[in-house]
Amino acid sequence: MVKRTTIEIDEELLRRAKRALSCSTTRATVEEALRRVTADVEAADAERVARQLELLAELSQHIDLDVLASEDMWR
Repeated sequence: MVKRTTIEIDEELLRRAKRALSCSTTRATVEEALRRVTADVEAADAERVARQLELLAELSQHIDLDVLASEDMWR
């Protein structure tokens, strides 16, 4: 889906982004910047989830789930 919109953009920043991203048009520059930032954030999220799962797996080796589920936990 494509949406037409009008925004104000810092021309110097746009020029720098075009050069940095090797894009020739404003649209291509904005789309490439959105692709890259989205990919970076999604990768960071996936990495954080993987680390959390690793930690939970490691913790499960040191926790007695039967004790946690019992009333002994609260004594």
